[in-house]
Amino acid sequence: MNGAFFDNGVIRIFVPEGWGCFPGIDSDGKETPRKLHIYKGAEIATDIFTKAGITVSFFGRDIVYFSPKFFYDDVCDINPVTMGERVFSGFKCKSLGYPYTMLEWSDKGCALQIMILEENGDSRISLGDCDVEAVISSIKISEPE
Repeated sequence: MNGAFFDNGVIRIFVPEGWGCFPGIDSDGKETPRKLHIYKGAEIATDIFTKAGITVSFFGRDIVYFSPKFFYDDVCDINPVTMGERVFSGFKCKSLGYPYTMLEWSDKGCALQIMILEENGDSRISLGDCDVEAVISSIKISEPE
């Protein structure tokens, strides 16, 4: 599969050819290396509002992670999913009418949340897509100092 790795010092991830990778923001509206948006067909950061894609959020030992499951509509648990070196728990849901698959993983006080926005306009992806599996399987984390 063609693509390149992106590394911001906290998250290292594979970005397939034809996908864009953009930094996320924290709750204060500041860019953070703990969140990345990897979106299919995205060329500029604002494309994340019109494309399907994946948001990866890392919660280190200094941040308590609580599953946001109760914020969403039409929640349905899914079987655990193994991708790369991790086994994720997860659920399908809707947020503002958009369908998501949410994956969660935690170990030794750290957690990952993977939000897969499956449909946005004509743009579609799913958990079983090769590109999606390659992105999620590739995730490597470096705990920030």
